[in-house]
Amino acid sequence: MRNRLTLDQRRYLAEHISVLLLVGALSVLLSVSGALSFIDRYLYDNLLQALPDEPANDVVIVGIDEYSLREIGRWPWDRKVHAQIIDRLTELGARAVLVDLILSEPDRNNPGSDQALVDAMAANGHVYLPVHVEQLRAGGQLIEVLPYSPFARAAAGLGHVDLELDADGVARSVYMRSGIGQAWWPHITQTLLVNEGALPENIFPADKGEEFSGLANVRRYHRFIPFVSGPNSYPQVSAVELLENLIPEQLIRDRIVLVGATAAGLGDMLPTPIANNGELMAGVEINANLLDALRSDQLIRELNMPSVLILGALLALLAPLLLPYVLPRWSIPLVAAIMLSCVLVSMVMLITLRLWFPPAAAMTAALMAYPLWTWRRLEYSLSYMRKALERLAEYSELNRRLTRSASLEQFGVMLERVLPVRAWALSGPDTPLGGGEAVGEEVWKGPLARQYRFRYEGRRFELQLVWHQGLDADTYDYWVHAMLVRIRSGVPSAGPRYEVLENHIERLRREEERQEALTRFFQVTLAQIREGVVIADACGGIVFANPQAALLLGLDAARLNSGDFPVTDLGRELELREHGWDGLLRQTLAEGRCQLECRNRQGADLYLDMLLVHAGDNPGRMMILSFKDISEVKLALRTRSEMLDFLSHDLRSPMVSVLALTEKMRQGSAEDELPQFLDNVQHYAQKNLNIAEQFLQLARVEAVDSVEMNEQDMLDVVESAIDQVQIQAQQRDIVLRFDYDPEQDVWVLGNNELLERLIINLLTNAIKYSHEGSSVDVRLYAQDGQVCCDVRDRGVGIPPEFQARLFQRFSRASTSGGAGVRGAGMGLRFVKVVTERHGGEVRVQSKINEGSRFTLVLPRIDMG
Repeated sequence: MRNRLTLDQRRYLAEHISVLLLVGALSVLLSVSGALSFIDRYLYDNLLQALPDEPANDVVIVGIDEYSLREIGRWPWDRKVHAQIIDRLTELGARAVLVDLILSEPDRNNPGSDQALVDAMAANGHVYLPVHVEQLRAGGQLIEVLPYSPFARAAAGLGHVDLELDADGVARSVYMRSGIGQAWWPHITQTLLVNEGALPENIFPADKGEEFSGLANVRRYHRFIPFVSGPNSYPQVSAVELLENLIPEQLIRDRIVLVGATAAGLGDMLPTPIANNGELMAGVEINANLLDALRSDQLIRELNMPSVLILGALLALLAPLLLPYVLPRWSIPLVAAIMLSCVLVSMVMLITLRLWFPPAAAMTAALMAYPLWTWRRLEYSLSYMRKALERLAEYSELNRRLTRSASLEQFGVMLERVLPVRAWALSGPDTPLGGGEAVGEEVWKGPLARQYRFRYEGRRFELQLVWHQGLDADTYDYWVHAMLVRIRSGVPSAGPRYEVLENHIERLRREEERQEALTRFFQVTLAQIREGVVIADACGGIVFANPQAALLLGLDAARLNSGDFPVTDLGRELELREHGWDGLLRQTLAEGRCQLECRNRQGADLYLDMLLVHAGDNPGRMMILSFKDISEVKLALRTRSEMLDFLSHDLRSPMVSVLALTEKMRQGSAEDELPQFLDNVQHYAQKNLNIAEQFLQLARVEAVDSVEMNEQDMLDVVESAIDQVQIQAQQRDIVLRFDYDPEQDVWVLGNNELLERLIINLLTNAIKYSHEGSSVDVRLYAQDGQVCCDVRDRGVGIPPEFQARLFQRFSRASTSGGAGVRGAGMGLRFVKVVTERHGGEVRVQSKINEGSRFTLVLPRIDMG
């Protein structure tokens, strides 16, 4: 099914096409009208200097300069002087001579001079004379000014010398054919080159194009002249130097010589595009540039108008075509790059193809595309912004409650009823508020008083508080600041906004603040709850997971919230006893909710609650998974079970034995058995008392997070513990051996009573599980900044499978000790807890029937 464009998309497309049409039409209009020709001329003049042209070495100019005028006389000269110049050029072997002088009238005073010139031209045979089209008077008839007929017949060829002056008076181009009523006359340089065999005859044919029956000046083949440089680019000699034989023959022989006026006073000086500082170039030198370019086919053609319109429109349309794909901050650089591209295209065509493409129209149209497109894009954005604000306003009630400032009444109630404030007073533009006790002026200025200044609804207020005690001020000051922030959140804007865009931006800013507040509210709420929360969409993609969920699942929070982690993969991180993860998801989809217990890979017990909710059309149905760590609950249940087992067995067993002995004694036992009866009763009572004492000691040390510490010499602690278990060791014929280095410093930071009981527990266990007649070795030493105490017995040992849970509560090995008794499973748990409270560790090494070694390691302190 084809996707239909929305109304906004159709509007956007229509506006885009409109901008394209406007820019294209503007480019065509500017190109046709020539309104920007002054920019094109400026660009052409600068680009012309990039042409890689060099002046030819076989073109020489004989100039009628100021020096010649001073030496020979005022202008016009006698025709004999011109004849002498041509004769001298003939003698020096000039290949062709172009006389850039208008010789349209005979010299009636000196007819012999005319004949001398005719003879000189005939003798040379390669002299070319100019034809000039001029207007007799302003608005009058056009005429062709031809050379005097004897001169014309003697010349090798005729051609026009008319240059095209642009609107700024600069000579940049020429028409290669010109004439009255018909473009008959070729340019004189073309005539010369054709007759001398350097160009084909039909290069610029005279019969091409429309002819006029009137007397209009018909011109064809417009070409730009690629000037090689400024004035004096070609070798020049003065006419008087030529006549006085001061010019070497090699400078003239086999060269094309152009004779013309170069003196500024003769009027044949024109501005050119490469002249600097108003410098002018003689017409004869312009013809030298033209001849050089014509011979090497380097004349510059102007691109025809249809091509100019098409290429200019294409370049201009790049701007509106590319602007929709760039960010606003890149719009101006893009338009500037397109304008530069227009210049570069023109430059490349000029250098490589000798075609002139005027880029100003395309550049201007591309430049105008920016405000046009920006105008439409801004209007489109504002329209969407207005609609978006209207939509947001429908769902922003919670946002408003989050960002709306609290009232002064709520503020006062919180001060009065919750905070431990003795007295408070709020002063401002309205009626002052206050509460608490009535206190004197000295109390308001006392050490327990605090002042807070703030603004509410654009007005200034001051709050004064008197706390009950200094600790209250330090404890609750942060909350007072939080209340003031809540009040200040509703500060109005600085004033009315009359600019439309600014008004929309201000409305959008307020909505943005509300959305940010709502987002922070939910993020902070979900992040602070102890349960892990994972929210997935209908396709199983995880859209949100709080840090606690990542912690419980053993996953990286960034990876879990990356959007690439599906809810179907969460089962890999869980140990499910009787269910498969996919089956649980399926059951949740069917029933709407699923609850069960499971474990994560770290072995923690979790309570999993999977719930389906519907969140409207977007995002639609969602699945919320909550993970609650119930390890402590499970541990408490196991501890309760173990304690019940302990109470039912270890404490109950001695009492049952005592009752049995008492019953036996009542049934008539002999008096001589009374001592044994009392010994047995004492034994079971003492056993019960020891178990109860161990239970109480363990409960006390587990109930506190820290204990009172001071400097302790472990040598005194260990010696005291050994003294207390000596009788117990002697009863089993076990030798206690104590090894220590009196030179070593074995001071620690600890609790004397707990450390002594810890050592006693280790020694008691060692004696209890040692074989009679064996020994228990105690070693105290300092090593690597730690104090170590080894207690080693030579008893039954501890099975390897039991060593991992040796220090758990109510945990006892199955191997019987040398005394044939079993412990209550609390002594080593006490050792473990006390050691951890002191920042140390306890290590175990044991082998069956070889004995066990317990090593207590505590941080050593320096008493030096």
